[in-house]
Amino acid sequence: MNNQKSDQTNNASHEIPSRVIDLLLNVILDVMQAESGSIMLTSKKSDALTIQSSRGLREEIIKKSSVRLGCGISGKVAADGRPLLIKKQDWERRCNIDSIDLIRPDIETSYIVPLTLIDGSVGTVNINSIKIPLENLEEKHGIIQDILTRFYEYLVQTQMPTPDHIPPSDLYMMNIFREYNVIRELRIVFDYIFQLITDISGIQKKGVFCLKNKESGFFDLVLGYGFQTKNYRDIYEDLIPCLKSTAVETQCNIKIFNKQELSLTARNFEENYLILFPLATNHKNKNTVHGQLVLLNDEPPEIISKKSDLLKTICSIAAETIDKSNSNRNYHDLTYTDSLTGTYNYGLWWKRLNEEYSRSTRENEIVISLLLLDVDHFNRINLSHGYMAGDQVLRFIADKIKSCVRSNDIVGRIGGEEFGVILIQSSKESAMMIANRILQTVSNMSREMNIDLEVPVTLSGGIASLPIDADTPDTLVEKARIAMVSAKIMGGNNIKEFDTLEE
Repeated sequence: MNNQKSDQTNNASHEIPSRVIDLLLNVILDVMQAESGSIMLTSKKSDALTIQSSRGLREEIIKKSSVRLGCGISGKVAADGRPLLIKKQDWERRCNIDSIDLIRPDIETSYIVPLTLIDGSVGTVNINSIKIPLENLEEKHGIIQDILTRFYEYLVQTQMPTPDHIPPSDLYMMNIFREYNVIRELRIVFDYIFQLITDISGIQKKGVFCLKNKESGFFDLVLGYGFQTKNYRDIYEDLIPCLKSTAVETQCNIKIFNKQELSLTARNFEENYLILFPLATNHKNKNTVHGQLVLLNDEPPEIISKKSDLLKTICSIAAETIDKSNSNRNYHDLTYTDSLTGTYNYGLWWKRLNEEYSRSTRENEIVISLLLLDVDHFNRINLSHGYMAGDQVLRFIADKIKSCVRSNDIVGRIGGEEFGVILIQSSKESAMMIANRILQTVSNMSREMNIDLEVPVTLSGGIASLPIDADTPDTLVEKARIAMVSAKIMGGNNIKEFDTLEE
């Protein structure tokens, strides 16, 4: 897909990421089997419509295209609010059609559909050179209206004022994008794709996005819907063998699997059926899978052929978006840091813990203390203020933790809202002093963030040490987590040292 935008993109409907507008246009053009088209929108500062996304239009046309509301064909449709079909033989009779971005000698048919956004912006979806028989236009128009309805619902959901905002998805710690803005924008795109696919297919809203890391070839769990964040690690570990199986890995079409076929346990997957939506591109007759959307359902869904074609189109466009981000070097291998907080991610943090453990066993005198920290009532922050505020809280906490430890200590985000701090050559007493310093620093966060949080930001923590409490990294983490859970049970905003298994 070759999407081009005018230089004025940032002035119109700036709340909507460009990739979402591109996705909307591409889905509609593919449904209508159209060669070219565009989305034109007004801005809050001007009633002129400019092109925000296009396919198949020349750059010079995009730059020159600007239509005032009520003028020209696109401006009239946007003002009138009714769709319009124009065929070539109608052009001379419609003398007010003079916008070269829509009507050109090589365009046989144009179909213009109005858009009205919740911020007051209006515009049109302009569909040129339609290949479907015109007698099927009414049916296709119904599909377009369904797509636009879901688009409007998506906008309402993402711009809904708190506290009515419910996070549409949870971002897993093992994300594979380097830049925070890339995560945010693609996350919004994937949320929209998820809502679109589940609505069209009639499948319940529960599933995960797994994207393929271009360098390693492995699938990484990125977004989850309908699961508790604390279960993501188990879900990922259960899914990976399935995604590596031949039946799944080579699949480029929508496929319904019985849970037993994939040997999935009921631990995380109570539903009986998994529906696989491969996010694949096709270049030169070669299919490349960039990711998988895995949905869960109690019953096998009935996906009729018309819906199947539309769903494949959406998946293909999603794959193009991923591929574009990948080629722009926005992906990175798991050896990099967690891109939300700037701390070590789960994989690298574990690797460093094992390295320090090996060093301590060799040198025999090294003491390692482990501090696990979990954000108290984090779901309430997400539900009350939206997940963007939740992400901001996590980034602030990470900064506070790093400011309280030494440069050789190892800080990682090892869960959705859980941090691990490996304190080198540090006794339990020293670890407790550092932990209390972190609690004190975090207690002032709300004022610094300029967010009026309904609940204060507090942490619960647990401390365990090598070799006093454990003799392996696994047991060290287990003991620290037991102490952390004990701190939570005691009401939170507290640090506990591991004492006995009766914690």
